[in-house]
Amino acid sequence: MTDQTTTIAQIKELIEKFRKKRGWTKEDPKDLALSLVLESAELLEHFQWLKGEDVEKNQRIKEAIGEEMSDVLWWLANLGQKLGIDMAEAFEHKMAKNAIKYPEEIFHPNLTKEEKDRAYYKIKAATRGGHPLYTPEEEK
Repeated sequence: MTDQTTTIAQIKELIEKFRKKRGWTKEDPKDLALSLVLESAELLEHFQWLKGEDVEKNQRIKEAIGEEMSDVLWWLANLGQKLGIDMAEAFEHKMAKNAIKYPEEIFHPNLTKEEKDRAYYKIKAATRGGHPLYTPEEEK
């Protein structure tokens, strides 16, 4: 299996077969979501106290990260299957929303990190009723 040759549907099918053979078919969506978060935390643990470049250079850590990413994918696909969510369709829809929320002209590659951060926190403040790293006075 590779990213180039394997579809989300194929992954869901493999998971479904695995689950059925073990009688794991009655999970509550809440429990699936909790498991997704727990596995995400295990993934994050591999980055604790390390710099990104240290992780990128260490094959053993990358393999462990790959295993945790697989667990995250398992629970995500499992949840999508349980709720009847077409993940590719949901992803496409969310990307269209993100293109509107984070327009290219505001997050242009030539802008400084500070300019991009300010734009990001401004959007977060507008959508969440404020953000501690953005104040309107900064725009003046």
